Amino acid sequence: MKEPLDVAIIVVGLNASRYVRECFDSLRVAAWHSYTYEVIYVDNGSKDDTLAMLQTDFPDVKVIANQTNLGFCKAANQGAAIAKSRHLFFLNDDTLILNDAVAALVAHADRHQDVGALGGRLLNTDGTEQYSGRRFPSPWNAVLGRRSVLTKLFPGAPAVRDYLYKEPLARGEAFDADWVSAAAVLFPQEVFRRIGGFAEDYYYWHEVIVCDRVRSLSKRVELLPNARIIHHEGKGSGARPFKSQRSHIIKFHKGGYACYCEHYDLAPLNPLRLLVATMLLTRACILIVGTAALTAFKSLAITPSRATEMG
Repeated sequence: MKEPLDVAIIVVGLNASRYVRECFDSLRVAAWHSYTYEVIYVDNGSKDDTLAMLQTDFPDVKVIANQTNLGFCKAANQGAAIAKSRHLFFLNDDTLILNDAVAALVAHADRHQDVGALGGRLLNTDGTEQYSGRRFPSPWNAVLGRRSVLTKLFPGAPAVRDYLYKEPLARGEAFDADWVSAAAVLFPQEVFRRIGGFAEDYYYWHEVIVCDRVRSLSKRVELLPNARIIHHEGKGSGARPFKSQRSHIIKFHKGGYACYCEHYDLAPLNPLRLLVATMLLTRACILIVGTAALTAFKSLAITPSRATEMG
């Protein structure tokens, strides 16, 4: 019987040919330290040249081509279903592997078999932190979230430092986290199978849920700081007009509500449900209004320059 490969890199993509190419090029030149791997790409209905490009330039990549956008969780589970490896490494299409990041994750998982989910260290394009390991949000993080204005103004606030694990990350050693980003996360194949894969009824917040379910198996969730990966966050699915942004805001907050109720095992009539729903609805409305205003402002700013070019 043929031995399984060490790790399957599973990438889900949509209309991001340029980023997919760069991501797979980075996998080609990465340091693997004798680990064996396979690459699986699940396309969610791209209209660009992604599939043709892969066939020409990356013929060894296993491709699943969906006709429509099934969302990340369903597509990622499709990729996992055809993997022939001991570990599954889920990677966003708008990422760049640095050095031996994937090999480091595999080595750490092999040494620490009580770890059921292991996140990589995601960095912005300019090399700054994305804080890909986080605590479960508290009410404070409704206004002191990872990308909020207040967090940028007060990056040293205790609630921010705690939520983003700033001190453990700075120490550079693997540390336990409440949850890690699905943009770069490794699971032992057996663990992923036992938790039933990614929760397909979630669009956002599936990362928290999958990490909760990993812990339900008495396994740990960790982040490995020396597994560095560039993440061009939000670039993989192309430009998002206001209608798309509004949809994402609604889905984000709906998922947040479902996640909070599952995480804390709130009964259907628990009064906390109403309080949480009210808070999330208020936050979503504020973000939608702000996004609409910003979109309108950008439109007004662009129009005069276009008029000048046409004149």
